Amino acid sequence: MKANNRSVFITGGGSGLGAAIARHLARLGWRVALAGRNQTRLDGAAAELKKMGTPAQVFALDVANASAVEAAIREFRPDALVCCAAIMGRGDVWGELTPGLFAQVMATNVSGTFNTCAAAMKLWKENGIKGDIVNISSLGGIRGMQKFSGFSAYAASKHAIVGLTEALSIDGRTHGIRVNAVAPGTINTAMTEALGLEPKTQPDQLAPTVAFLLDRQQSELISGTTMEVHCNDD
Repeated sequence: MKANNRSVFITGGGSGLGAAIARHLARLGWRVALAGRNQTRLDGAAAELKKMGTPAQVFALDVANASAVEAAIREFRPDALVCCAAIMGRGDVWGELTPGLFAQVMATNVSGTFNTCAAAMKLWKENGIKGDIVNISSLGGIRGMQKFSGFSAYAASKHAIVGLTEALSIDGRTHGIRVNAVAPGTINTAMTEALGLEPKTQPDQLAPTVAFLLDRQQSELISGTTMEVHCNDD
């Protein structure tokens, strides 16, 4: 393990891509905090990191709750952030996609990302920290990419992540804060399995891309960029 004295706060860190990113960064020597709504999943992911020799701090919270997010950020005091927390909210306007469900998707995927970024950026500005953020979008949130019936709420939220990333990178520029995003294709997680999908790409395969964007020695000049990962085109 390579010690780097850096710390990262990961939302949606209890499973799937968030947990995979946590494992990868732990191997690189990062100190890790995992945040999410499911205490059991968070504890399981933390136990896995502990076996690797990286004790993780756990925060059971809803990213839509701005005050809870800010309290956690200020307690852990990270110098990097990865926003993975998201829900699918599958349904079409003829049936399941009610205004309430649409608002719920936006509250978690968009407001949750904003709440976490804002809390970290305020902390960093106050303390002169040049922090790094990676937000997780999706190819479904990229203009011109194929869209699917029943995923309009999810696609809209992931489009919003791209715009939010670009705008926050401008806000952070004068304070040395970088904000980027990764937009992957379909990866094999519990969320995609629940949809009956069997994508070949595993979460662990995407984690190095996130690590690259957090590493200033490799990506210092990159900010406000959404990196597309076309992982299931074959």
